[in-house]
Amino acid sequence: MKKQILTFVILLLAATGWAQVKVLKPFLSTTVYNAPGLSPYVENALAFECYSAVYKEFEPGKFRATVEITTVFRPKGDSLICNHSKVALNSPVVTDTANLDGAFIDQQRFILPNGEYDMEISVVDLNAEKALPSSERITVSVDYADNVPAISDILFFDDYAKADNPSMCTKSGLDFLPRVYPFYGASENKLKFYTELYNSNKLYDEGKFLVNYYIETSESSSVMQGYSFSTRMDVAQANILLNSIDIKDLPSGNYYLVVEMRDRSNTLICSHSAFFQRSNPGVGFDMADLSGVNISNTFVSKITDRDTLSRYIAYLDPICSETERNYCSGMMKTGDVTTMQQFLFNFWTMRSPVSPENAWKDYLAAVQRVNQSFGTTSYPGYRSDRGYVFLKYGQPDKIVESPNEPNAYPYEIWHYYTVANQRNKRFVFMSKDESTNDYHLIHSDVVGEVNNYRWQLEIYSRVYGVGFDQGVDQTEYEQMWGSHAGDLYNNPR
Repeated sequence: MKKQILTFVILLLAATGWAQVKVLKPFLSTTVYNAPGLSPYVENALAFECYSAVYKEFEPGKFRATVEITTVFRPKGDSLICNHSKVALNSPVVTDTANLDGAFIDQQRFILPNGEYDMEISVVDLNAEKALPSSERITVSVDYADNVPAISDILFFDDYAKADNPSMCTKSGLDFLPRVYPFYGASENKLKFYTELYNSNKLYDEGKFLVNYYIETSESSSVMQGYSFSTRMDVAQANILLNSIDIKDLPSGNYYLVVEMRDRSNTLICSHSAFFQRSNPGVGFDMADLSGVNISNTFVSKITDRDTLSRYIAYLDPICSETERNYCSGMMKTGDVTTMQQFLFNFWTMRSPVSPENAWKDYLAAVQRVNQSFGTTSYPGYRSDRGYVFLKYGQPDKIVESPNEPNAYPYEIWHYYTVANQRNKRFVFMSKDESTNDYHLIHSDVVGEVNNYRWQLEIYSRVYGVGFDQGVDQTEYEQMWGSHAGDLYNNPR
């Protein structure tokens, strides 16, 4: 099963005046582990950008920030609180508040039995005047069956050390500095990770089992060449995998790190994965191998018109990786028919090795559908925001359409039960012109998409307008008769 590290951004605005607005910026990483013979637990690492907090002088020449963090767990669909905490986190002490850099981190552990939970985290900057708490709710799943081989969530980290004074968050005798937001810039060349493997001793009484770990693209689930590794471990009730991967030559893009447990015959027992992003502008995919792609008697050999090939390749934009997209841009200008045929065939072969032609036909049918449903007088449907989301993530499970709500611009809320290995995700689209079909994406809680915590203000700006006269810490207007956007977002139906 794929497991994406849950991340989000909470924006908390507090101001003593318009010129002194501070935006508290936390990032959350949630990982779930098991303790064989005991109870599973959830670990939260919440990092705050130092520059975004308000620092106050508590001794002459010494300053620090203080943030209050409230965490509440409820069983899914239940109002009963089953675990909670409320802590005040102090930042490191500084003597210069003009050049704040880095982040300070809070780590907490919560014991929870197997089940699905609504986790709500609320944060407030205690040093900020007029500060109001900002909260976010996400779903956390805890699922470790007794005596069944399993893999914990994968923790990305920046550093670790032996725990001389073990704390609640010590794991395997080690203290980790977690990498809360899984983004790696061009100057960062090591992907460091930790995960736990449980109940391998249920496979055999003694001996070894195989552990594979590799990097694959998020768009096509293709394993990156040169980024696949294996090791053998002794069977045990619990093992740890602590390692690093050199990503100096890994191109920019969205990826998963995948860890697998396999038995002696190389049969897959279980797997787990974690999402990360890489920015490495100086490195691109080596497409030189396209020259060796044999397209004879394939579906692309019948597509010989250059304009048609260009159009078909343009259709791929919503599902391309960043490096594929960059390559397409150059190829459309200089590539010949054969190169474009080879690219199109290779693209679908990587995504569907068994039947690339059927995969292409299914996608082409989806493009034709969005062109018909979401096209405007300015551009075809596949280039619209709704078309992009439909092609990238598939058909939503629910669509709420609100073309005539009083005081609101026309809007739509798309709800996905699962998307990109995340659960219960939404997209909000809005149109400022009732006579067109031109809806723009104004907010989503899917990682990597547009995130605008004030999206309701945009929808109702038709009546109220947009400006600072309401206060920058405002995320919605007072409920008016007939206003349903917030309710429909939280309770899609």
